[in-house]
Amino acid sequence: MCKLLEVIGLNKNNIFLFHENQDSQNQQTDSQSAKLAVIAGAIATFADALATMASVLAIEEARQEQSDTGNNGSNGNNKNMQKQLDFLTSEIEKIKKHMNSSRR
Repeated sequence: MCKLLEVIGLNKNNIFLFHENQDSQNQQTDSQSAKLAVIAGAIATFADALATMASVLAIEEARQEQSDTGNNGSNGNNKNMQKQLDFLTSEIEKIKKHMNSSRR
């Protein structure tokens, strides 16, 4: 950090007398702290945006899982019902054949 010096006069040997400018140094410190506060605020805002996006994705994934489960459940039920119908149809065919063969 650069210190700013202020000339306050000459001594009896004509040598400059300097005084450190405290106001300027305080302004620099205030300026740096303000910059850091802005950067921290920007990072916090970015983090909040990421958290929001993560929440939205989690909700979408949960909805997709529910949708997939619902579709698979109904597809599974449909397949099971189709198997039962096929079995009953084959049993009816067997009964018909048996009845037709016993009539002859």
